Amino acid sequence: MTLDRPPTDTATPTLREILDDHLAVAEPRVLSGHERLDAPVRWVHSSEIYEIGPLLTGGELLLTTGLGLRGLDAGTRKHYVQDLSQRGVAAVAIEVGRTFEAVPEEMVRAGSAVRLPIIELRAVVPFIDVCRAVNTAIAAREVDELRVRSTLVESLHDDLAAGAGVAPMLGHVAETLHAPVVLVSTSGALLSAHGVDDDSAAWRVVDRAVSEATVHSKGRPIARLIVGERTDAGPVPFAQSLLRAAAGPVAVGLTRTGVRGSALAARLVEDLVDARPMRPADLRARLAAAGVSVGAPTVVVPLAAEAPDPRMADAAVAGAELDSVARSIVDATLYALAAVPAGGGEGATDPVDRVASSLTRQGNRIGRTTVVVGNPCVIDDVGPGADVASVLSASLRRCGRQLGLAASTAAGLGTGRRVFTSRELLVDEAIGALDPALRTELRSLVEPLVAADGRSSSDLVRTLAVHLAHGCSATRSAAALHIGRQSLYQRLERIRTVLGFDPTDPAVYASTMLALRSVTREVHQVAHQL
Repeated sequence: MTLDRPPTDTATPTLREILDDHLAVAEPRVLSGHERLDAPVRWVHSSEIYEIGPLLTGGELLLTTGLGLRGLDAGTRKHYVQDLSQRGVAAVAIEVGRTFEAVPEEMVRAGSAVRLPIIELRAVVPFIDVCRAVNTAIAAREVDELRVRSTLVESLHDDLAAGAGVAPMLGHVAETLHAPVVLVSTSGALLSAHGVDDDSAAWRVVDRAVSEATVHSKGRPIARLIVGERTDAGPVPFAQSLLRAAAGPVAVGLTRTGVRGSALAARLVEDLVDARPMRPADLRARLAAAGVSVGAPTVVVPLAAEAPDPRMADAAVAGAELDSVARSIVDATLYALAAVPAGGGEGATDPVDRVASSLTRQGNRIGRTTVVVGNPCVIDDVGPGADVASVLSASLRRCGRQLGLAASTAAGLGTGRRVFTSRELLVDEAIGALDPALRTELRSLVEPLVAADGRSSSDLVRTLAVHLAHGCSATRSAAALHIGRQSLYQRLERIRTVLGFDPTDPAVYASTMLALRSVTREVHQVAHQL
């Protein structure tokens, strides 16, 4: 008997493995519980005692000749199977020819009802030899797992002690597993990866994950640690166990502050992100102590940023030309409050645009940092009885939630843009809250373009999205797409032909924009798989 065997990442063998490797000479025949053949077996035990159930702890393969069942009626034998199932036994293998000529039908029916594998052994095999061989193998696997896990954790702690960041930590995990490893934030942003050539390959690992573990900080999930297929096409050993062991050190690497600013500023930002109550007078005092100007009138602009290493995000915000900033890394995301002089009068610059422009002007220095700039809060003009801290807290938390939307929008447009505003991403949040039927109807507006891109990689969806995003300016759209104006005109004509209408017509402009935003993620995922 040889069954197709999927890879296992546990220290214990599966029932299928034991049947193939240790019980094949006994000519096993699976009578029930076929869907449980890949369940792990923690131990192999042999016993002829009818009341064996209370002595078992779960996960055992029980070997028996049925001697303890001799002379019992059908109902009692059925209860025997039910009791073993309740104890969590992995399977019962019954040698026939001594007590029974065949496994009693009522035991098979009981096993089917509770999904417990009942296995008939049609040839004699010494149970003691099977127990010794399998249990020795289980112990050896457990020792191997402990050794590998100990070596990995030691390497990760060395990385932390050296202040090396998350990237080399993922390198150690990938080298141990001989498989690519990807770290993704809970907001959906790609934080780091090892063993892949580019971001597209990293997202393919996420889509085809072999195993994953959640990274927690202060009891909250902050990221997912994901392992892909092994590079040598073999099974990934102990993947789940090793990922769980690595999650703790990785969490420390992600959340280690590394912020060069004031400790008072960091604590203020952390309290706002955690939505801790704060009186307006206390907020003003803490802003001033953190180095954030509170001279009237003061506008504070919140923002959030993510990068493969949080310290990269910190460096990007610190390097911007902003007057005063309080910032801190919370759960692998950088949160900050930027004070902007509230210039009044006609022609005054929008505070959000000032902060966004300052970050954008860094160019390549911003690297792979994604930033969302939130709504401004005028500290001295929020109205009587207003909870200023709650306003700032809500805006900071929204920026953090929108980082995943920003990363998805950037990937869909393919423009390399890294800085977004919270107010422009509200449309993506609104689309997510729409009735599914309405979202489907919206997507149907541009489905012909999606289908055309799928057939010929014509890039029509991105072309239209970029063109509408640039106000239908041919000059700016062509520059953003890195093509000539004539090529742009040809693409736009092709778009009109495929859709059957002009998507730049003011009457359908807004609907088309919504439709394009609703398919951005889907198109991006399809592009990863091509």
